[in-house]
Amino acid sequence: MAVVTTAPVRDLPEAVSPESVSFDEIVRGEGRAAELGLGQGITPSVTLVPRRRFSSPAGRSLPALLLYQLGNLLSTLAFALFLFLAVGPHLFPYQTMTMLTGSMVPKIKPGDVAVDTRVAIYDLKPGDIITYHIPIQDNRIVSHRIVSIRTETDGSLTVQTKGDANPANDPWVANFEGGTVWRVDTVIPKIGEGIRFLRRPGVSQIATYLAPALLVAIALPAIWRPRRRRGEPDPHDVQTRHSPFAPGGGK
Repeated sequence: MAVVTTAPVRDLPEAVSPESVSFDEIVRGEGRAAELGLGQGITPSVTLVPRRRFSSPAGRSLPALLLYQLGNLLSTLAFALFLFLAVGPHLFPYQTMTMLTGSMVPKIKPGDVAVDTRVAIYDLKPGDIITYHIPIQDNRIVSHRIVSIRTETDGSLTVQTKGDANPANDPWVANFEGGTVWRVDTVIPKIGEGIRFLRRPGVSQIATYLAPALLVAIALPAIWRPRRRRGEPDPHDVQTRHSPFAPGGGK
């Protein structure tokens, strides 16, 4: 909302510049200001000019307000989840892993997200759940529980792990030679269900083509939308620009 103050609309006998009328003359209503009808007794008009109109929340129905607030809440949660899963691990000393299988049920269920932090290998103990690349086959990443730890003569550690839901120990052992390893500290239920869904066979291929198509569908209307014509100038703005007391001398 802008407040524009203008003098009463009247015909001025000639162009007026700030140099020809002093502020004191206007206040006292004397001299050149009196000839022009400026000064005492002249009450400037005040016009409230709305710059932008907003829809009033009070005019919405209760279901519409609830849907609006629900949309805000869901979008905020989705953005916070994106920051936690995708941005946070690059800024803070943790990583997140979405459990895709049931090997660690009931501790970690499919769709749960494990939050890992780095610990020194010599701080590991049986019962800890660690996240690491298995030393065989495709070197995939697993989060399994430590069953036993053995210290080798060269100072490295050999670790035997097992999935809680598996009937036997893992058919491999992992060897760590100093440094750190990722250990599961926290499990957040179900927030990785969307990632798990996208990893299903066929869904990831569809998403690969669908995501760019959606982006194009959203971007094209914005690119090809015709430009809106500029509206007529606000008469109060014009009047203010031509006022002798406006910046620039009413030019």
